[in-house]
Amino acid sequence: MLTTIQIKSAKAQERAYKLADSGGLYLLVQSNGSKLWRYKFRVGGVEGKQSLGAFPEIGLAEARGLHSDSRKLVAQGINPVQAKQELRVTQAQEQLERERGTFAAVMADWNTATAASLRPSTVKQRQREIDNDLMPKLKNRPMDGITRLELTALLKDVEKRAPEVARNLRNHLWGMFEYAIDSGLMDNNPVPPLRVMKKRNQSNHPALAGEQIGDFLRALNAATTINEETRIAMLLVLLTACRKAEVIEARWDELDLEAAHWEIPAARMKAKRPHWVPLSGQAVELLTRLRKIVPAGREHLFPNRLDPRRPMANRSLNALIERLGFGGEGTPHGMRAAFSTHFNSLGASVDVIEHCLAHVPANAVRAAYNRHAYQDERRVMLQAWADHLDCARKDGLTPTLRKVA
Repeated sequence: MLTTIQIKSAKAQERAYKLADSGGLYLLVQSNGSKLWRYKFRVGGVEGKQSLGAFPEIGLAEARGLHSDSRKLVAQGINPVQAKQELRVTQAQEQLERERGTFAAVMADWNTATAASLRPSTVKQRQREIDNDLMPKLKNRPMDGITRLELTALLKDVEKRAPEVARNLRNHLWGMFEYAIDSGLMDNNPVPPLRVMKKRNQSNHPALAGEQIGDFLRALNAATTINEETRIAMLLVLLTACRKAEVIEARWDELDLEAAHWEIPAARMKAKRPHWVPLSGQAVELLTRLRKIVPAGREHLFPNRLDPRRPMANRSLNALIERLGFGGEGTPHGMRAAFSTHFNSLGASVDVIEHCLAHVPANAVRAAYNRHAYQDERRVMLQAWADHLDCARKDGLTPTLRKVA
């Protein structure tokens, strides 16, 4: 049997030679001086050879240990070379499953599978929420190792700071875990039920009312450091009663200023149905002014300052309201509520109000035929609303509403 001194003393010769140990284990001394451990065996009458590493990285004792493990396999009729290859494949598959089953991997697959049906701004907001509050804690965790208890604690922690973000995160998590279940990665969804969250505060989108609208408009006019495009975007949200995203993502090819109307395609609407918006004189005047400000060739009415190919940042109008000192009293979305409250209080036609707000029938066929329903009435209502805003800006007086029902 070999000794370590013999192995160290073995010198390279012109041709490779073997130094035998026992049981088929030997050291192959190469002509270049390298020394390699080999195990010669026979399984089912077929001779095989296994590499066990190189000396001195693999010492004599360690080589004998590896040799002993392989001899046990041979005694059972198992080829140790094939067994090692199969083990590597199994380990690689297990590693792949572990990586595929991590929160980050599932989140990426789920995001790809669901993003196509959402607006780009929605996808961007969703990713921002996930990156801020989920990825730091869950990124490399196996999905099937995440518990309901820790998800509840995580959501509760976010809820203290931002209740709506916490509710959004719960929805994102539910979708991701359902995707993991459908992919065969786990059997049960650990996301806590909605009852663990606080009930939604119905004032999440506070709306300016009464004299507050006049105060806001006067503050908006008086602010000299505000970007003019942002000011116009805010005014159009008010004048058109449209959602913030519908305004800031608007494109010039949707507008017909001569006919004074705006056709928002279904792809940009929350309900995925096209929306026709009559433009008041004030809205046409603003858009005409905006056309002179925005460089020719720009697709969006309100191009992003950093990347003109994209629309204005989603938070721009919210930040504007906060800068003017109305952060806790109004939001861009709340302007729609102000519009609705105003005309409902005057007894205007509910159908006309709902069509102005794009709250059209759920039936797809009926909705398609009703896209332009109440055209004249809606035009009168939005003009009356624009006149009301002008009066509120000047002295708080409210014009008389013409009959629109």
